[in-house]
Amino acid sequence: MSEYVLTIDLGTSGPKTAVFTVDGTYIDGEFEPVELLLGDNGAAEQRPQDWWSGIVAGVRRLTERGAVPAEGFAAISVTSQWSGTVAVGSDDQPVCDAVIWMDSRGADHIGRMVGGPLRVQGYDPRKLRRWIQLTGGVPSLSGKDPVAHIAWSRSQRPELNAVTEIYLEPKDWLNLRLTGVRAATYDSIVMTWVTDNRDPSNVRYDQELLALAGIRREWMPDLVPATAVVGFLTERAARELGLSAGIPVIGGTPDVQSAAVGSGAVR
Repeated sequence: MSEYVLTIDLGTSGPKTAVFTVDGTYIDGEFEPVELLLGDNGAAEQRPQDWWSGIVAGVRRLTERGAVPAEGFAAISVTSQWSGTVAVGSDDQPVCDAVIWMDSRGADHIGRMVGGPLRVQGYDPRKLRRWIQLTGGVPSLSGKDPVAHIAWSRSQRPELNAVTEIYLEPKDWLNLRLTGVRAATYDSIVMTWVTDNRDPSNVRYDQELLALAGIRREWMPDLVPATAVVGFLTERAARELGLSAGIPVIGGTPDVQSAAVGSGAVR
């Protein structure tokens, strides 16, 4: 069995690809910058295809340098920027550019969502209590959470509603691109604020929170633990990357949790 892992880290500046041993020894890595699309009223977007093209370019360069082991990889794991939204159509392709964590266009929508007749610092106390009770937090009034991205998009881009089947975090879209499986991990889904997180080993969607957020369950991916195997590298993705199909792809975590693990702060 291979003693090597292919890691992918999608930062806002672009994806990093690297080869590690299974015990964490760094072998070699690459970086490919991507464009940040800034616009009016707090718009911040990126092209998901740019992320994928950068990953392909990085892996190909690692292969050219001889950093990709002849025996292949034991697994692939993705971490990425968090709190972004990729609207995905029936062909598993994005229907528009991804709204990333910097985008604040949903602020007005989130203000109406969390507010009420009586407000405490912008929040209806009853809604605030329920969100904190189930999730441990509450949607940010900044409009930078996926729950706000989805509300803004469905209101301001209605032409996309009929062709959008599911909303994914950047990491989870990359896992879809690798495996063909639509899924989110227990941690990546948190910033949508529609899950009951009280049992960390069994995070699940809550119907009341979905209703508060104006989100339908069918718009959201199934949930798996971060350490679960989401799926296996498809023939198509393998051809593009120059790797063998069938490599297990681990669910992975967004960048905040990955940083905590990498720093040694948690096991």
